[in-house]
Amino acid sequence: MRALVVVALTIAVCAAKADTPLPAPALVSTMSRNGSIRAVSHPKAGTRIEDVKQHKVLWSLPGWYRSIFVADDGKHLVTQYNGLNLLPINFSDDLILLTFWREGTRFRDGRVRDFLPDRRTLARTVSHYHWGNVIGIDAQGRLKVERADGKIFLFDVTTGNTI
Repeated sequence: MRALVVVALTIAVCAAKADTPLPAPALVSTMSRNGSIRAVSHPKAGTRIEDVKQHKVLWSLPGWYRSIFVADDGKHLVTQYNGLNLLPINFSDDLILLTFWREGTRFRDGRVRDFLPDRRTLARTVSHYHWGNVIGIDAQGRLKVERADGKIFLFDVTTGNTI
């Protein structure tokens, strides 16, 4: 019986560290912190930024994004790498994790090398590396990102610079 419990626990631990495949591209909609701006990303139609109160499209982006963070000002947006918090085993330091946009124009990229000067900060999963999580835009308009080792990064969404 004890051996059966050990085997069951081992399987449970391995399953907890397994990578879950990402869902197929689908409609993504997210709101700004104050609820006045919405970003809608469609796999075939691209991404549009809308003023909710005026029922008006403010600007758009080509392409679909799985993870979007939109600022209250309606001018700034951050898109996250479509692999979200997992990096492939053979990732490049040039891989873009975050892209900062201003009214449809890409103005800054946050790459793996900007977050991970030392690969020992990564957490290994079954088939990938966990690099961290994008938490969102806070009340001060800063994008909060937590690296896998717990280090917090704050970005000014209007400049893309760390604070």
